[in-house]
Amino acid sequence: MDDIDEKIIEMLRSNARESFATIGKSVDLSAPAVGKRVKQLEKRGIILGYSLRLNHEKLGYTTKVYITLKVHQSSTIRTAYNQIKGFKEVQRCDQITGDSSLCILAFFKSNKELVSMLERISHYGVPNTSIILDYV
Repeated sequence: MDDIDEKIIEMLRSNARESFATIGKSVDLSAPAVGKRVKQLEKRGIILGYSLRLNHEKLGYTTKVYITLKVHQSSTIRTAYNQIKGFKEVQRCDQITGDSSLCILAFFKSNKELVSMLERISHYGVPNTSIILDYV
């Protein structure tokens, strides 16, 4: 990986839909040359995929929270993780170190939905919720 690859990655990180022609102008390469480099970065596992960023508030998701979950038994961490990461409200579910086992980022349309989620996950362990006041 060289400076050109790093610049390509930086531009794609800012806008994953940026055209290869625009990127090429910035790194002094043709669009096909940029495309070839991107394919190589994907093949090498450096670029894993592309994602969609949404304005959750415009979609009605006004309650955004981090939930840490202290799982009851270590043998259930993987089970809890696999179940929770599949919930539609969950944006991220990460295994973490410290007093808690999982850190969950979730968006809800109402506090009622949040309470429902807490009830669903409480059989795995003890949840601790922090409401996000400002999410960029």
